[in-house]
Amino acid sequence: MIDGDNEPARVGSPSVGIFFVVNDRLLFDAVPLEQGDPYGDTIGHGSHYEFWETFVPQTELEREFKKRAYDAYPRGRVVYFTREKRFVLYADPCLERDVLHRLAERFGITEPVFARDEHYQCATCNPFFVD
Repeated sequence: MIDGDNEPARVGSPSVGIFFVVNDRLLFDAVPLEQGDPYGDTIGHGSHYEFWETFVPQTELEREFKKRAYDAYPRGRVVYFTREKRFVLYADPCLERDVLHRLAERFGITEPVFARDEHYQCATCNPFFVD
């Protein structure tokens, strides 16, 4: 889904999945929590690389996304921790608080925990990134 200018895409019920931020627009792949993939004590969905690899661009924004490597743009994921009964939104460190709240809204999460993970570093944030 793409976060549109006029009608923001919303997932609806609390969801898990991955996202990218391309030119201040959100591009994400999410499923309702009940349809997520269990992994240990968590429930998640999707792979950034697999999403990028199989994605067929149809708009200018989507073509821009596919011009660069999957990890060039800021990205992250929403994961549900079953024991703690909480959603954690992992995100690239360059994403501002307002973008994180917009993402939480799109994923239908009212009380997210925001976290950083060194795995999520875009071309700008990662000093070792090679395009």
